Amino acid sequence: MGNIKNVFTTTDFENITGIKAHTIRIWEKRYNLFNPEKTTRNVRHYSLQELQKLLNVALLQKQGYKISKIAKLTEAEIALKASHFINAKIENDYILNQLKLAMFGFDTALFNQAYQQSLEGSTFREVFIKNFTPFLYFLGELWHTQCITAAHEHFITNLIYQKIQVEIEKLPTNKKQADKPTYILYLPEEEMHEIGLLFLNYELKQRGFHTIYLGRSIPFDDLCKLRTISPVIHWVGIFTMTPVTPVVLDYLDQVNTSLVNNTHQFWAVGHNLKNIENHSFSPQIKLFPSIKAVIEQL
Repeated sequence: MGNIKNVFTTTDFENITGIKAHTIRIWEKRYNLFNPEKTTRNVRHYSLQELQKLLNVALLQKQGYKISKIAKLTEAEIALKASHFINAKIENDYILNQLKLAMFGFDTALFNQAYQQSLEGSTFREVFIKNFTPFLYFLGELWHTQCITAAHEHFITNLIYQKIQVEIEKLPTNKKQADKPTYILYLPEEEMHEIGLLFLNYELKQRGFHTIYLGRSIPFDDLCKLRTISPVIHWVGIFTMTPVTPVVLDYLDQVNTSLVNNTHQFWAVGHNLKNIENHSFSPQIKLFPSIKAVIEQL
């Protein structure tokens, strides 16, 4: 548990909230908004409670409150005013803040509360696109800045994973039809980020398609054994961790040789795939920059 992050530097605050470190220091010095501990090297260390306060302050400022007015409020008053802004205009900001706090505090109850609030007047699909998708992008950015640990990521992504699974369980099981494609969804070997793939499975099943969900890190030889499972197959593989070249190009060469034919297509999904769009592939191999682009294709 010693690696769990419960204190934050000014740089952490900037990366998490988007507020410049210089601005945070001004708010601290001029308005006494925060009271961080300072090391012998004068490095500021903030608590999780102060992170929550900063997120609320940022939300109020975005809604037109002057920082001088916010500074006169108690911490409880700031939190109360921030909670009043849960409406269509800024709901995404509020929910995103709650998801951040749930992750850093390992707070399942707060996550569930934010999830239920986001569902009010929205479908699950809308919640995933409006709230979970930007949060997952934010999560990726935090990895690059080393603001979170693997424990943070696994905790929050597993909670999102569970919500998708619950929604999938509500859908009827669609039977395989000879004239319609069976979608086989999987992550290639070494690929572990499964939430986007699972959501795509939800979208396909909701539209009435028959799917076979294989999950993460599937060996290519195992895919080849499924070639006769349906007369029409759309293989869907997501690449998020694999380097684009030459690994993906080699992989697509294998796909071209062993998986696709007149009735079998391969859909490769990944934001880095735009770097290889100019390469010539079989027309049965289609490249998509995002899950959203795949859904639009459906």
